[in-house]
Amino acid sequence: MEKIHLPGGYDTVLEEFAKRNNVELNTAFLNLMDFIQLKDFSFSRVNILIEDPDAYLEDGKNIEEEELLLAFMESFGENTVGATVRGYYKRENHYLTLELDYEDALSCWEILSMFQRKIPSMELNEDVLYLFYVKDIERENYSPENFPYIAALDEEEEAYTKAGYFDSIYVEDEEEE
Repeated sequence: MEKIHLPGGYDTVLEEFAKRNNVELNTAFLNLMDFIQLKDFSFSRVNILIEDPDAYLEDGKNIEEEELLLAFMESFGENTVGATVRGYYKRENHYLTLELDYEDALSCWEILSMFQRKIPSMELNEDVLYLFYVKDIERENYSPENFPYIAALDEEEEAYTKAGYFDSIYVEDEEEE
């Protein structure tokens, strides 16, 4: 993709946004365009890929893989409408994946607020929202078709997976009585 040229002042705002979010300029622009298209929708199924997840947590490189994975699972699963979360993280691969099934649909705004309020690259495919927290969306072919699904992992890689259920924070009226 060619370098984006924007009218006076907007290029500076986009450059600052890219720098603040630690992404390439074109990625920042594409992320914003994705967000504009999907911001008013709600989703109950979300798949997430996070490049270099160690960088998002203080002293992340010193946190054990399993603990780091659990921290991200909790970020997207706790304090919600209830969620089944499956995750994979093997540090040498430099990415972490999460597959989430929420009990009820959450707005795009609610989902993005769970993780540092960053705007990732987004794609909608068959009612599943895909979020790609990556520095350069154009460097690799990040897409639903190339998403590293946990079910497709071989036996050796399965050792780096976790799964869990997070209860809803909302109490049903029937349970209160």
